[in-house]
Amino acid sequence: MATISSFTELEIWKLASELSTRIFEFSKIGLLSKDFSLKDQMNRSAGSIMDNIAEGFGRGGRLEFIQFLSISRGSASELQSQIVRCFQRKYIDEETYVELYEFSDKIGKKIGAFIKYLNSSPQPGVKFNNRIANMKQTNLDSNLAKTASKQQVPNVEQRATSNEQRATIKTESAAKPLGAYPHARRVGNLLFLSGIGSRQASNNQIPGLELDSEGNILKYDIEAECHSVFANVKAVLEASGSSWNNMVDVTVFLTNMKKDFPIYNKVYGEYFKDVEACRTTVEVKSLPTPIAIELKVIATVDSN
Repeated sequence: MATISSFTELEIWKLASELSTRIFEFSKIGLLSKDFSLKDQMNRSAGSIMDNIAEGFGRGGRLEFIQFLSISRGSASELQSQIVRCFQRKYIDEETYVELYEFSDKIGKKIGAFIKYLNSSPQPGVKFNNRIANMKQTNLDSNLAKTASKQQVPNVEQRATSNEQRATIKTESAAKPLGAYPHARRVGNLLFLSGIGSRQASNNQIPGLELDSEGNILKYDIEAECHSVFANVKAVLEASGSSWNNMVDVTVFLTNMKKDFPIYNKVYGEYFKDVEACRTTVEVKSLPTPIAIELKVIATVDSN
């Protein structure tokens, strides 16, 4: 980290970027291009690998970098599972399957090796350099200086952890917020997500939606929107250092309870089968954009 000035210089980011491009190109052709849910999941997973490497590097702290690299490695494993599904559904041939699976496996292993290296490094990270230097300058005598030199790195890292307890989170892997608010806010070990809708992060579009010339809804696809909003929630959770299984409370807003509840409830059951989060579903007259569903989530964040 000391000799690298940008995340774009990291080999793991370069490989992740190449993989993301390959996944995007494959997702535009053949049967996979028509499976909007799986295609979107794969592009999000591939993007999450490179984005979390970049964000972790940008945080400037060793422990934070390790945390985001762990998320990145998890996304690589998730992508491998999605590649398997692609092959099982005969969207890709065996040669393409082997190529993509082995490439993502290679990236996951390299990220793991980098995490191991960082775990063994004594450096706390560039954002603490000035703080450490100032601590040394303010020591009043050599005995205090020796004591501080033994303790300052843990103390600095503990302060960083304390700051992370009240962090705001924004990520490019989920649809951009419509106003002056973050995707999520962490307080202690609790994570509070802002209302998350079904707009896609890649193009800000609502899947399956058709509008007339005056912006009135002609047709929408609640199932496609469910898949999209769950993908957005997952992206925010992972960017926050949490995970899908860490959700404890979910509030769901539907614009048409009678028409959409049966399909939404079925798709919800597939995603939340093992989560066992508390849930409230309410009907609202409308939402800020022509979406049919929005989620409000509370989750936990595991302690470092």
